[in-house]
Amino acid sequence: MTNYNPQELQQKYEEWCELHRKQLEAQQQFLQAETLLNELKDYYLNPQWMADREADLPIEYSGKEHSIFSEDALWNMLTDRDELARQWMRLGLDAIDKK
Repeated sequence: MTNYNPQELQQKYEEWCELHRKQLEAQQQFLQAETLLNELKDYYLNPQWMADREADLPIEYSGKEHSIFSEDALWNMLTDRDELARQWMRLGLDAIDKK
């Protein structure tokens, strides 16, 4: 028979509650990122993106990230999002399957 320590379990429950709040925030951030991604994807797939890129339009950017006119920035954004979505689906399915 397992001997549980209620005080340790209380601490674990409180830690879970904090992590759960962060998971809910992460879901909201994912949805916000999806909105941004969809607008960027629409532009990237539109002939205007190539015309703007070839015209070498000047745009200001922070330097923390690549320009949207760089060779692979928007393409990598799409593939990175797909991989992240797959990982989250697997995490969710694994969590359900462990019941």
